[in-house]
Amino acid sequence: MPSPSCLQPWLRKHPLLVLSVPAAAGILLADGQTWQPQWPLILITLLVWLPFLYRRRLWTAAPALMLTFGFLHSLRLADTFEHPLRTQLLATADHAMDVTLRGHLYPWNKGAELDEDAALCSVTAIRPGRHGSFQPLKAKIKVRLPEGWSLTAPGVYEISGRLSLPRPPMNPGQFDSVNYGLRMGWIAHLRAQEINLVEEDAIALRFHLLHAAETSRQWITKQLSLGLEKEDKDAAVILAMALGASDAAGEDIEDAFRDSGTLHVFAVSGLHVVMLAHIASMGLRWLGTQRMSLAIILIVFAYAFITGWQPSAARAAFMLAIVLTGPLLYRRSQLPNTLGAAALILLFFDSHQLFLPGFQLSFGVLLAILFMSGGIAEQARPWCELDPFLPPALATPFQRLGVWAKLKIASLFSVTAAAWAGSLPLMILHFGSITPVALVSNLFLVPASELCLIFSCFSLSFATLHCSGMAIFLNVINAQLAKGMVMLATWFASLPAANYTLDLRFEKAPPPAEIRVLHVPFGGGAGYLRSGEERWLLDTGNDNNWRYVLRPFLQHDGINNLDGLILSHGDISHVGAAPRVLKMQKHPRIHTSLLEPWPSDPATGSLKTLSRAIPPDGPIWKRHGLGELINLHSGHGMPVTAQVLHPGPADLHEKANDRGLVLLIQAGPFRVLWLNDAGFITEKRLLERRAPVQCDILVRHQHNADFSGLTELLLAAQPRAIISSNDAYRTEEALPQRLRDHCQAQQIPLFDLEASGSVGIEFWDEFVELKGYGNGQSVRLSALSELR
Repeated sequence: MPSPSCLQPWLRKHPLLVLSVPAAAGILLADGQTWQPQWPLILITLLVWLPFLYRRRLWTAAPALMLTFGFLHSLRLADTFEHPLRTQLLATADHAMDVTLRGHLYPWNKGAELDEDAALCSVTAIRPGRHGSFQPLKAKIKVRLPEGWSLTAPGVYEISGRLSLPRPPMNPGQFDSVNYGLRMGWIAHLRAQEINLVEEDAIALRFHLLHAAETSRQWITKQLSLGLEKEDKDAAVILAMALGASDAAGEDIEDAFRDSGTLHVFAVSGLHVVMLAHIASMGLRWLGTQRMSLAIILIVFAYAFITGWQPSAARAAFMLAIVLTGPLLYRRSQLPNTLGAAALILLFFDSHQLFLPGFQLSFGVLLAILFMSGGIAEQARPWCELDPFLPPALATPFQRLGVWAKLKIASLFSVTAAAWAGSLPLMILHFGSITPVALVSNLFLVPASELCLIFSCFSLSFATLHCSGMAIFLNVINAQLAKGMVMLATWFASLPAANYTLDLRFEKAPPPAEIRVLHVPFGGGAGYLRSGEERWLLDTGNDNNWRYVLRPFLQHDGINNLDGLILSHGDISHVGAAPRVLKMQKHPRIHTSLLEPWPSDPATGSLKTLSRAIPPDGPIWKRHGLGELINLHSGHGMPVTAQVLHPGPADLHEKANDRGLVLLIQAGPFRVLWLNDAGFITEKRLLERRAPVQCDILVRHQHNADFSGLTELLLAAQPRAIISSNDAYRTEEALPQRLRDHCQAQQIPLFDLEASGSVGIEFWDEFVELKGYGNGQSVRLSALSELR
């Protein structure tokens, strides 16, 4: 970093980096305003450029660039966030309508692969329904293709179906697909029912390029998998590092790299583009500087395109192209100006990139390396040098080799430390996490990743020359390297304090106790309970629910450890992720009914799998019978207990839902009846036993194959608020109309999880407050002197 006395000359020497700051500021200002790209704004922007034309200085260019990029961003906002079609959809009751679109269809990239079930429509016209005249309209729409239909021919299509806005996040910490889609340029998605080709397009360059990239990926996948038919996991890791196809490797492996701070090694990123350029430079030096630079530019752009043109790889390709353009023009590139130029070019063509975490991390890390790595390396220099009292001429080859190795280690560590420091504030801002182990793990896994890429390049070269034997030999070596990398990543991720989640909610004073009923799709169920410092999960959902709902929620709330799990029954939609949760949470206490695991459940069932690792009725796994109390607090703050109301020892039903746990949770003066998937049999048994079901809040999940929500039970429970799951697309799991009618007749607030999103319940001494995360619906219930 330049000293204050040298700052002004340094700024003059690197004008492009300086000018990228007002450009970014203009975009930020435009994004926070409701500017409309009208003539007055255009005129002001042009006028601000006049001082720069008169006197070309940084201080005259800065305001002109700020207004120019702000104006450009306001145009893009009008095409996305403020698009008239999106405005029209927002005005409808369910944010959806039936339409027919006309436009070009293009394959949809899902990571590094084409998604056969989706496509991108560049819309030119639209009409309501399936009849009438088309109205001109320009928009980008994501299309979900009908089952069995595939996009094979380029051209103009007419697509009829249900157009709707992407669903906003329904749980805290969940991925915001609405904002992401708009930043990527598409405003809505269409569930297509009928697609007809209107006009073929013989040229369709973009369509054919996308299919050519897919063909190249399939060929590379086949060649890098030669000889690894029995080592499919290792082959999947190699493909993830070479092509970004991480799905086949499995979530466990991806989580290991993520938790060790080396996910950029596992999936294709800007790092891979740089490593490929380095490998190419070693093999193409014989071409000379200019020809080699041109060849590397072509190689990195081809690689970025073949791997799905992912933003991180595309950014790195642009940056390298700018760096390597210098030798082509007989000029020496300067990294600060290169970064500035890359930022200006990328933001000029797509200003929405500024708001993507990947863009911020790319430039933040590179700036940190630019300004900090030299100073860190300088501090390490004394450790690398020979003994000052030893003349260099007398140093042995072993001592010289030691100095060389130390210099390489110091250089790698200085870059790693600077990159970690540069990413730290952005990781905290976007993900609320710190990964200290990344300072060490990257020292091993980054060089190993480049070695893996080198083996992959040589294997593909031999495959091109039809030397399949050598290709298989290199693949086998690469597989062993990949296996070692996975073992290292898993070990680093398992170290104490390897990664840590921060609570960035900055609440004034948390309630003494709270429950979060999470929105879990497709018949799943899960909840979170906190009493003082005790933290519990009430079911875990399945593996997908854990990955996309529960884990992001725990990270959002800064929860690093769970004290216990209450697992209701053996339904995979409720407890399928329990083994994964226990593995990641270092074995919290487990509570189930005395009937679980069910003897006739398959050996692969979630609770059966769990029982092989943790014996029931041991120090970790407690099973409870009818009427037993589960203590959910540590003795500090508001007392919270859960009483088992079902099942009893005689409730030996084959259907898991009919023997699921029903709990009466007592939090201070308030009662919550947690019904889970209780169906007709369970509800009748509760009534026959005259179980103490009276409550303030009733929480239920819709039984997917039974009649539930009995009016008799609702009258017996007398809840003052009801929280219920609902699935509008699966009628068997839809919220019963009779329940809605009962709530309306009895004036009971109903929280439909499909509309309200997850519901937070905050328990205070004198009241309990319920609030929906999605729609903001809220209710406050006062404590009663005694239960009705």
